[in-house]
Amino acid sequence: MQLLPRGRAAGLLYILAGQLAASAALADSWLPVAPEDLQMTSLPQAPGAPAVYLYKQVDRDDNNNDESVYLRLKILTDEGRKYGNVEIRYVKGFESVGRIEARTLHPDGRIDTFNGAMYDKPLLEAHGAKYLAKAFDLPAVEPGCIVEYRYTRRINAYGWVWGSHWILSEDLFTREAKFSLIPNRYVSMRWSWPNGLPPGTVGPRKEKGRVLLEVHDVPAFVTEDYLPPEDTLRYRVDFTYVNDPHLEKDPVAFWTKFGKEAYHEVERFVDQRAAMQRAVAQVVQSDDSPEAKLRKIYARVQGLRNLSYERARSEEEKSSEGLKSARDVEDIWNHGYGTQEQLTWLFVALARAAGLPADAAHGSSRDRYLFDPRLMNFSQLNIPLAVVALGGRDLYLSPAVPYTPFGLVPWWATDVRVLRLTAAGGTWTTTPLPDASASRIEHKAALKLSSGTLDGKLMVRFTGLEASWRRLAERDEDDTARREFLEREVEGSVPTGVNVKLTNQPAWSDSESELVAEYDLQIPGWAQGAGRRQLLPVGVFSNGERHTFEHTGRVHQIYFDFPYQHDDDVTIEVPAGWRVVSVPQAHTLDLKGIAYKISTEGAPQSLHLTRQVALSLYRTDVKSYESLQKFFQFVRTADEEQALVAPNTGAPH
Repeated sequence: MQLLPRGRAAGLLYILAGQLAASAALADSWLPVAPEDLQMTSLPQAPGAPAVYLYKQVDRDDNNNDESVYLRLKILTDEGRKYGNVEIRYVKGFESVGRIEARTLHPDGRIDTFNGAMYDKPLLEAHGAKYLAKAFDLPAVEPGCIVEYRYTRRINAYGWVWGSHWILSEDLFTREAKFSLIPNRYVSMRWSWPNGLPPGTVGPRKEKGRVLLEVHDVPAFVTEDYLPPEDTLRYRVDFTYVNDPHLEKDPVAFWTKFGKEAYHEVERFVDQRAAMQRAVAQVVQSDDSPEAKLRKIYARVQGLRNLSYERARSEEEKSSEGLKSARDVEDIWNHGYGTQEQLTWLFVALARAAGLPADAAHGSSRDRYLFDPRLMNFSQLNIPLAVVALGGRDLYLSPAVPYTPFGLVPWWATDVRVLRLTAAGGTWTTTPLPDASASRIEHKAALKLSSGTLDGKLMVRFTGLEASWRRLAERDEDDTARREFLEREVEGSVPTGVNVKLTNQPAWSDSESELVAEYDLQIPGWAQGAGRRQLLPVGVFSNGERHTFEHTGRVHQIYFDFPYQHDDDVTIEVPAGWRVVSVPQAHTLDLKGIAYKISTEGAPQSLHLTRQVALSLYRTDVKSYESLQKFFQFVRTADEEQALVAPNTGAPH
């Protein structure tokens, strides 16, 4: 999804006010099912597939910001039964899913209608937003069954236009699919298909105010670990709304025009010099260094109420709460709240008032899509940024993304294209990519071995981007949810089952400090008996790399979110009357983009394990897959090596 920001042109303000009626009703009855589909046991176009989509229909209305979806799947194998566990994905607070109906059809004609419970299932907590799924289990799903379900999806953003997408490639083969779109009536629209269309597909056509498309025999999309944003790789059709009835065809001219308009809009909004000088005098001291001034301004703006990271409100709710619109940065300062874009421009205005050269900029996020200037879709530039010249270098800042430390931008805004606004139309730049050492997860554990079980204390320290995305993802959760979140992470970092309990209150609200969590930790059965001796694997917190890149081949490029470094420091005390007999040798492997080292030191009564994985690259092409695969195999092998402890018989060791 992409959005057309409010305020970009006067004619687009609140263009959807009063139009958000109830979603269009789904069909009153299910579509008929062909007898041959009920009896089907395989599909020649998808040999060996666990299931296939027999039919998919998506009908979207960009006047009402909603869509209805109808899906019919044929279950072909035992593996395919998992598709009876339905997950309808959405972004919490931004989208809502409703009017869900589902049923299971059996080859003998029996029908089981779903009447069970649904629940919200967390999917991703790493992208600053909450990615959830409406989840439910269809009844009696077996090979040969057909499962079908339908629902509506709504975007909960008042005063915005939804830049639509049709995603044509599913994770399963699709025999037939139909798409329709009612474009927003107030704005011009263009459409494109950046990755082409499925073989034999005729491009979209417009009939009676709707854009229509039919596709057949669409191959399954190959899903792999560590992918770029998936929708950028799939067959898709993008719909781009622009406030230009002539639809500029030259990308250079399009972006120059956009840059000029955006520059003048921002300058009008920030041009309150006297008010900003009075405001900044409340924040900085005249004898502060330039960096000290900038840090104080940054902290002050981060402390203001940020409406973009709250639940979307209707105009009625805003009026009831007394929220006021803002004409300029003086209003934002006086109100004490604003949107992400407004607060960023306030930061620019305050920095200038403090005598610091600051520019406004628009950046392109890379968490869901990758910037493509050829699409001429200015909603791709969806991140407001401030660029400040400080100490001979340009500093890119995101003061209006909560919990982002000074000097960094959120991970999805690193190494992305940025239009730095000028009167001439702007200058294209790229945000920096932080070093791996700037974003670390550190495990420091003091454990005791007893009857094969490790028991003791663990401290986990998150820094940089590793801390900021967790704080942002958990910003609306209570203490219980945050505790469970952190405990799940520890459970996921150890290759076997653990008992873990958070024992401190981490500093969730301080963007500049490390996020530190302390635990009581127990790892049952970590040491395995070998006669009178016990063997201890040295990769205690190695589960993150345990199953990375195990497949023999690769289709798509490799894409990590951001560079990171993971450091483990583990001390294990062996029982009285026991001693360390032997430890594995140290290992190091450096591929000049990803590096690993591990070492184990043994004293008579203890083991000291240190381990580090540092990822400096974050994306690479398929040609690198074999090297990465060998790297992680090396890591797994070294992590599984074992130290040997045995009863102390008095013999030298």
